[in-house]
Amino acid sequence: MNVNEISPNANPRLSRIKKLSRSLKVVFLFYFVVLGLVLIVSHGQIAVKMPIQVGGQNFSSLREIPAVLKTYEAICFCLYLLAVIAFYRLLNLYEKGIIFSAENVSQIRRLGQLAVFYGVLSACLPVFETPYVKFPLTLPLNILCSPGFMVGCLTIIIAWVMDEGRKIQEEQELTV
Repeated sequence: MNVNEISPNANPRLSRIKKLSRSLKVVFLFYFVVLGLVLIVSHGQIAVKMPIQVGGQNFSSLREIPAVLKTYEAICFCLYLLAVIAFYRLLNLYEKGIIFSAENVSQIRRLGQLAVFYGVLSACLPVFETPYVKFPLTLPLNILCSPGFMVGCLTIIIAWVMDEGRKIQEEQELTV
């Protein structure tokens, strides 16, 4: 048995964690299947001339959206997809009963880094929306007050604490 794995019969709380992570994985997969189906169905209805909202602006067609805003949305989508993958991997580890391991810390840290990057990117959206390059003086304050930035920093701190706890647990197991 791996040092980082806990026996399933040792703790009823661990079985709760396993059940909850399994349930969340099912809900997670169901959500993305339903979301995919909704996007496929709504794709056929876009021809009805529904406005497309990007940033805070409405556009009547994809051709009207500036390339900078398309790039911004593509980066946001990639960050979202990477966060989904990291969260799903974390749920897989919890389902296996692996609670304190370097891989868990890595996934949690990755989630925090992605949230920080998304917070910075979303705070910079006003820069991308203008047709000319303009650096607002409040940009650093917007970044620091961004919810994604704050949640990401908190998540990174939690990953550091978990890493220290993991190291202490490994040292304690080596002590006779």
